[in-house]
Amino acid sequence: MDIKSETSCEPMDIDLSSHSVSAMDISNVDRSFDISPVTIKKENTVDDCNVKDSYLNIKRLSINKLIEEQKQHTNNSKRWICKLLTCVIVLYLSVIFHQFTQFKCNENLNFNLIKDTLQSKLYGQTAAVDSLIKALEAEVTGKLIILYGGTGVGKTYTASLILENLLEYSNVYHYTMPSFLQTSFDFMFGLSFCESSLVVVDDLNRQDILNIENHIITLVKKSEELSKKITILLLYNCDTMDEHYFKKCDHDFVQRLNQTLGNVGIIKYFIKFESLSEEHLRLCIANELSNRKLSETDIFKIVKNFNVGLDGCKGVYQKMKYLNVI
Repeated sequence: MDIKSETSCEPMDIDLSSHSVSAMDISNVDRSFDISPVTIKKENTVDDCNVKDSYLNIKRLSINKLIEEQKQHTNNSKRWICKLLTCVIVLYLSVIFHQFTQFKCNENLNFNLIKDTLQSKLYGQTAAVDSLIKALEAEVTGKLIILYGGTGVGKTYTASLILENLLEYSNVYHYTMPSFLQTSFDFMFGLSFCESSLVVVDDLNRQDILNIENHIITLVKKSEELSKKITILLLYNCDTMDEHYFKKCDHDFVQRLNQTLGNVGIIKYFIKFESLSEEHLRLCIANELSNRKLSETDIFKIVKNFNVGLDGCKGVYQKMKYLNVI
């Protein structure tokens, strides 16, 4: 007997509440709920564009101010520079004006007067005086006269006697070291406008032999370019003390000096001033005290306070003043 299977279908419970119309019905909304629109307060923000414009404006003002200040500073600087240049120009023109108003040339040295003065006032240097006068009288375009010797033998005194009545002239120059090396020949108007010039350089020593060469060469070349006559007088002190011994004015000194000045293209005269004796020193002291009535005994006592090898005639006045003799 066939048994037919029967399928049993039980009803399924389906929850349709989520799809219920009543759930979506707005009429069922709680009336107590506040659904009025919410007002959103706008914050007080600064516009970025306005900030940028304001910043740029301030920056422009600052830059303009700086530019104006810089212009003002530049203008002030220019005014000061103009004032300074004006003062310099006025000073320069004043110097030139003074030079030309006081301008005088001495073209002829009175050799007889120089010779008489040196022979009467310079002691112990008869041979040197004769050689010097011959060198000064030499008719040549350019000459370099070198006076050399120890301390106090009369080199500087000789130069001062020669220049005694000549320094008022525009073509006569007297220098000492090291100021001579700082001299500009462009301002030596006497060298340019007078027919001849006399240049004296004092207080030279062994160390200056090389230093002075180029300056002398430049001076000689300038006089040659201007077709002028020039006499250069150099005063060398060659007795100097080092840690071991005295360096005397020997032949080596003259030879070295001659070699160093070999490039100077003018005639050279080397004139040695000999050391003084005690008798020469006594004459210097007597001459210094000529306005006082002193006996030979008094002068002899004063001489005993001097070292003829160290003092010479150059230090007579100062030492007598120190000894309260004058």
